[in-house]
Amino acid sequence: MHAAIIGGAGRMGSWFTRYFLRRGYRVTISDVRVDRAEEVARILGAKLAKNNIEAAKAADIILISTPINVIPSVIAEIMPELERGKIIAEISSVKGGIIPSLREAARCGVSVLSLHPLFGPGAQDMEGERIALIPVSDRLFEEELAKKIFPEAELIIVDEEAHDRAMALILSLTHFINIVFASIVGEEDIGALKNLGGTTFTLQLLLSEGVMAEDPAIYASIQMDNKYTIRYLERFMSRAEDLKRIISDRSLEGFVEFYRAAQNLLGRDEDFA
Repeated sequence: MHAAIIGGAGRMGSWFTRYFLRRGYRVTISDVRVDRAEEVARILGAKLAKNNIEAAKAADIILISTPINVIPSVIAEIMPELERGKIIAEISSVKGGIIPSLREAARCGVSVLSLHPLFGPGAQDMEGERIALIPVSDRLFEEELAKKIFPEAELIIVDEEAHDRAMALILSLTHFINIVFASIVGEEDIGALKNLGGTTFTLQLLLSEGVMAEDPAIYASIQMDNKYTIRYLERFMSRAEDLKRIISDRSLEGFVEFYRAAQNLLGRDEDFA
């Protein structure tokens, strides 16, 4: 089998290049970052294509690991060159603008997979990792195909709307909080804060630093390409203003009421202490 990784010079693209090579696939990569792609291909032992079409034409499986907003144009670019029965998989973290392009590809006789790996490039291998599968046109077929290609992974089946709504909380809101936190803490003497900080601050700083170590263009896409992001950010800002007003008014009763309400909501989580 032959796999093509479009966007193979990125962190997740490189991860899947290694994954397929370990499973005995021949792997071709393409990427607009040519110098980086040459280095990745040389280090990992993959073939480097001149462009996306060259990579896709030779492959049985084409995995797209590009920025979210680029994926529909990549699909449109390679589709005229693909034979029926080939497989297009994409691994974006937001699905709303991509599913229509995949459905069109499926109507042309190409097998499609919309996947979201629920792990990062630091994962050692696929064993025990989770992948969200978003059905496109034939859930049962796509589930079996994903199991065949990624047999070690745990598949979580979720529809497009539920996935993107969840990611607006899991990724967009979480990243937003940590980016703002970093912008404030970064203006202070971080060394002094770390010397004085306890467990809560230390964990929050670690989370924030992890977020800030990533590619800002990718994180911007996660915020801006998910139609549910703004509504959750607006809810967050509204609740933050409510709590700020309570604190400004020095209302102990109001603070306790706000705190208890949030505490009770979290109590629905069986893991909450």
